[in-house]
Amino acid sequence: MSNNLELSILKNKSELLEFWTLFDKYIDELSVAVSLGDEFDLEYFYSDEYRDTIENLRTREINPLKIFLVKKKETIIGFLMYVTYFDEDGKCFLMEYNIEPNYRGKGYGKLIYFKAEQYIKEEGALYIELTPTNDKNERFWSSGGFMKTMDVDEDNKYYYRKSLIEQF
Repeated sequence: MSNNLELSILKNKSELLEFWTLFDKYIDELSVAVSLGDEFDLEYFYSDEYRDTIENLRTREINPLKIFLVKKKETIIGFLMYVTYFDEDGKCFLMEYNIEPNYRGKGYGKLIYFKAEQYIKEEGALYIELTPTNDKNERFWSSGGFMKTMDVDEDNKYYYRKSLIEQF
């Protein structure tokens, strides 16, 4: 199974357009499933402001946002977005992670996540942080070693954290 799956960093405008198409479907699905934190601002995620912010983060010199496409052979089946703050404390913030519904429940999500985690660790991140949006997401991330913190984001969602430093 793992030989059929790969992470591929976003390379060109065509892939960027494919990403935004997948992202819109993801946001539609997420807006219905949100059960943790404050109200979900669907309009913001479709706005030019949000897309401009993502593009500015993606193209900045320091701590650029990275978008990876998840591919099964030549088919894009998901994506992930993250920023690692190397100039701060080595935190990698996993902003979005999605496997398309038709590919869920087959182990692809965990497999790709662990490939991404290894890549992020090799880049030099010390830990990964994220905010689950519903109970199902919370169970997925907890099963991958993330621990709930007492810190909350601006939408009152708890941060979950996973250390990438070997513990003895």
